[in-house]
Amino acid sequence: MPRLVGFGKLRNLTAAQERRCIERADWQPVRHLIGVLQPSYEASISVQSASATVAEAFEVVCRLQRTMQVPSYPCPIDYTEPLDVGRDAILAVLDADESRTDVMELDGRLYEHEQVYVTRTRNAATMCSEAATFVSVLQDELDQRFFNELDDTKNWLMNDAVLAATLVTPGGGSMLKKVATRRGQRNATDRAHAAVRATTTHLLDDRPAARSRRGELESKRKRCRTSLIGWDSEESRGASDDTPAELAMRELDRFLMTSVPGDYDVALGFWAARRDDYPLLHLVACSLLGASGSSAASERDSSVAGLVLRKDRSTLLAEHVEMHCHVSFNAHILPSDLSLISRLSQADRATTRASMHQLTTEMPSGGAAAHDSSESDGDMFLEESDFEDDDF
Repeated sequence: MPRLVGFGKLRNLTAAQERRCIERADWQPVRHLIGVLQPSYEASISVQSASATVAEAFEVVCRLQRTMQVPSYPCPIDYTEPLDVGRDAILAVLDADESRTDVMELDGRLYEHEQVYVTRTRNAATMCSEAATFVSVLQDELDQRFFNELDDTKNWLMNDAVLAATLVTPGGGSMLKKVATRRGQRNATDRAHAAVRATTTHLLDDRPAARSRRGELESKRKRCRTSLIGWDSEESRGASDDTPAELAMRELDRFLMTSVPGDYDVALGFWAARRDDYPLLHLVACSLLGASGSSAASERDSSVAGLVLRKDRSTLLAEHVEMHCHVSFNAHILPSDLSLISRLSQADRATTRASMHQLTTEMPSGGAAAHDSSESDGDMFLEESDFEDDDF
C-alpha cells in the first residue's frame, strides 16, 4: 500500500493506473488502517496452515483479542522510500541500527513507524475515525464469536475439544488460566482435565498395564524397600496395579509441571520428540491435536481435486485422484522436463510385482497372491496420455 502513493509520481500512466493512485492527503487514514489491519492479517495467515492445531488456533485468537485491546498501534510514517527491501538487507539494517529506530516490515519492505493512539491523547498522534471504528467492531466480533458468555457454543473456554487440546500443548495450562482471568470467566483448567481424562479412558484400555517380568520384580523390590505409601493413596502398602488411563493422567501431571522448552516450535513436533518421555500421554495428545485449526487445508484439497476431476476425467478412481493431488501439491520438487522422471512400463511393473511375491511367507497354489491381477482396471497407474496433459 505505501508504494501506491509514490506510484502516482511516475509519468505516462494509463487511465487504469491513475485510478489506482493514492493522493498524499489520503495517506493519513491509509497508514492508520494498515496499523490496525496488520494483526488481523497475520492471524488469518497463521491459522490457514495445514499443520495448525485447534490449540494453536486458540492461541492465535487469544493473541489477536489481546492485541485489539491495546491503546495504540504501530503505523508506518513515510510512504516514499522504504529503509530497505529483502530479507538480507533488512537484517543488515536491524544489525546496524541496534534498535534505535522504530521500524516495521510490510510486504518485504522496512518502514519507520510511530505509535498512534485509538483515543485522543495529549501530545500523541490520534487515529482517524475509520480505523478506530474498525478496532471497536473487531473487538465486538471476537467477543461474540469466541468468548460469548451468553452462548456456550460460541465460547471456546466452554468447548471441551479446545480445552483438552490446549492443555496438552506446552504452556497451554498457563494460557487457559490467564485468558479466563482476563475475560472475567471461571478457570477452565478443571474442565480441561476432565476432557483429557474422558479421552484417555476412551482411547486407552482400562485393564492394568502389562508389565514385563523384570518390571514386576523391580516393582516388588521397590515396595520391599520402603514403608511409605503415596500421599494420595487410600490403601496400605499393598499397591494395586494402575490402568493405562491412570498412568497417562500421572504423565499429564508431570507434563504440566515442566516448563516450556526453549526449542519449542509446534505442539505436534514437541510430542514427536518426547514420545519416549510420555509413552501413554503421547498417544492421547496426538489424538487431541489431530483436529485441524481451520478448514483452509481441506478447502485447498477440495479445490485441487476439483481441477483434477473434469468432465472428461470423471471416472478416475479415488486412488488416482489422490495421486494427482499429491503430485500437484509437490510439483515444485519435480524437474521441469517430465521426461526425466523414470517410469515403469506395464511389463516392468508386472515383472517387479512377480519378483516381490517371492518375499511372502504364505503363498496360495499357483504362485500368485489372492485377488492379484496385474491387468485389473483398479490397479492402473499413470498412462502415457496422463503425462501429456498439462495438469501437472
